[in-house]
Amino acid sequence: MDQPERFVVSCARTPQQVARLRRLGAAHLRLWGLHDCVETAKLLISELVTNAVRYGEADEIGFSVSRWRNELRIEVSDGSPGHPMVKCPNLGEESGRGMLIIDALAKNWGTSLDGTVTWCTIAAPEPIAMSPGFWCEWRSGDGTWLTSNASPSPDSAIHWARVQGRVVAVTLGLPAVGYFWDLLSDAWRGPAEALERGEAFTLRMTAGPYTFIWHARPAVFLPIAEGAPSPHHPRGAAALPPERPH
Repeated sequence: MDQPERFVVSCARTPQQVARLRRLGAAHLRLWGLHDCVETAKLLISELVTNAVRYGEADEIGFSVSRWRNELRIEVSDGSPGHPMVKCPNLGEESGRGMLIIDALAKNWGTSLDGTVTWCTIAAPEPIAMSPGFWCEWRSGDGTWLTSNASPSPDSAIHWARVQGRVVAVTLGLPAVGYFWDLLSDAWRGPAEALERGEAFTLRMTAGPYTFIWHARPAVFLPIAEGAPSPHHPRGAAALPPERPH
């Protein structure tokens, strides 16, 4: 994101605007994909706007919500030069907790130099973007797992399957069989067409007493938060736990 996403509006300084600005702010957060921030932001907006309605000096309130990288910023201007203070009211008092709530929920908060704008920030991590692809496995005839891979496309899934088929055959001392499997273009046509349609496919290969099963299915992949990206998937992605083939 090279430029901050921002929503700005002004309105009359009346109590009715508290609920209106809370709804508008929440709607823009949902539009930006920040669903996890909505409830906290609604509370902060309510307290900031309520303070502006009660203590502001201008006829209008200025309100903005902006998102920059991993931070959400809420600003309210009310024309008052005063600087809000965090109070600790007694249990019996019905008001005075606004800035206490903001101080507890916000990552940071403060005012402009002239005191007319009060702002606060909360963390707003990027939404997790899942990538479509295919989960592929080689297993022995009895279902024992041999190897698996996350592939971004049908072509890459088939390429990996053919290469790994040769590796499995070589491991068993049957290199000629592995290359024979690889050259069976008709055998791989069905899996390729199924994956192109977004369908799962299971292929059985036999060499003498040995049986091997290749299975692939459509899957989605989550981005890796830490560590080196997988060389087998674009942008580096961790596969969601695969279902076992039936």
